[in-house]
Amino acid sequence: MTAKRKTDKTNLPKKAKKNSSSHRGSLFIVAGFLFFITLAVSSVLVLQKNKDHSKPPEPQPQLTEAQAKKKALEAAPANKPHPINLGDISIDDTVLEDGRVSESVNLPPSVTVSEDKDPEPTKKIETSKPAPQKSAYNLTTKSVKVSKTENDTSVTTSEGQSQNNNDQVASLPPQQKTLVEPDQRIEWIKPERPMIAVVLDDVGVNKRGAELAIELPGAITLAFMTYAPDVKEMADEARRKGHELMLHVPMEPLGSADPGPKALLTGLSDEEILSRLEWGMAQFDGYIGINNHMGSKFTGWRQGMEVVMSRIEQTDHFFMDSRTSPRSVAASVAASMGVPVLRRDVFIDNDYKNTLEILKQLKQAENIAKKNGHAIAIGHPHKSTVEVLHKWIKEAEARGFDIVPISRIMALRRSFKQVNQ
Repeated sequence: MTAKRKTDKTNLPKKAKKNSSSHRGSLFIVAGFLFFITLAVSSVLVLQKNKDHSKPPEPQPQLTEAQAKKKALEAAPANKPHPINLGDISIDDTVLEDGRVSESVNLPPSVTVSEDKDPEPTKKIETSKPAPQKSAYNLTTKSVKVSKTENDTSVTTSEGQSQNNNDQVASLPPQQKTLVEPDQRIEWIKPERPMIAVVLDDVGVNKRGAELAIELPGAITLAFMTYAPDVKEMADEARRKGHELMLHVPMEPLGSADPGPKALLTGLSDEEILSRLEWGMAQFDGYIGINNHMGSKFTGWRQGMEVVMSRIEQTDHFFMDSRTSPRSVAASVAASMGVPVLRRDVFIDNDYKNTLEILKQLKQAENIAKKNGHAIAIGHPHKSTVEVLHKWIKEAEARGFDIVPISRIMALRRSFKQVNQ
């Protein structure tokens, strides 16, 4: 009996070892099963991915040139309104508004240098002539039409060669009107007391700044931005307070600064330029003139400025060149087409945080007015600028200057001189 018990005790470890081996075998079987499932799923995913890549790309529909241009414009990111006074503009126009220093060049007034080739001119635009809008001045101008033939598809290069769509041949360039300086066609009346007109640009982009500007004396002219929020209501309020209004149209600058929505850009077709200009002109009523916001690049493009002036010619508005670039042809194109034109003399708040600098620029406007009988100064609705103007207006009038709305400067234009075109 005792021997049997000993035998049972000896067999116990062998049974335990056998059970342990059985469990390990089951684990290996389960692990192997899971491995094969994972491998199968991975193979299916790889095959599906390769199948997707092997699909041929769907053919894209052929677009006409007009459709491609429209699609590109629609795909462009929306322009965002920019803060007032982007970048730096110096009084002598050697610094552009996007902060880039231009070359120091002394070109004849009638000569312009373009950094980009002009795009192909498009077909002649037919526009219906609207009823003239009444303005604060009455001036008879000689109407000069710019004609473009229906099938004119040539571009004149700076070397005087003509490029055609189908071939390239050397030939005489098409005749264009000679650009003349505005002062060559205008005689100015010199008033008894020198006159200074101050125009505040970019009004409406910053609502608080617009409110401050509207509270200035009515002699200050306000140029409202076309895309400013609630611009119609603000413009109406400014007119009730006695201000003359101008339309501030965004145009393409040199560099990367964003001029804002519906800006006039080089390379756009004549139709698109006209469409954007019409949109801006419809934003509010009662303005008597138009001037450029930025535009150091666009105002140097003769073809684009001719489209702009051909539209302004159909109204009683004048154009004021803000002269954000020494290469601007805006005033020369306007004068050559018979559009009344003014030009900025001084920027007063390039350094708007420095009130002494603002006063210094206003003093320069006074010196120009003493010499010429009038001066045009441009500023912006910064708090510092508005505060300086409140005080300066009274002091300047006490020194013998008249601070006047922009229409009073326009009224000093006696007549157009006859110039051979």
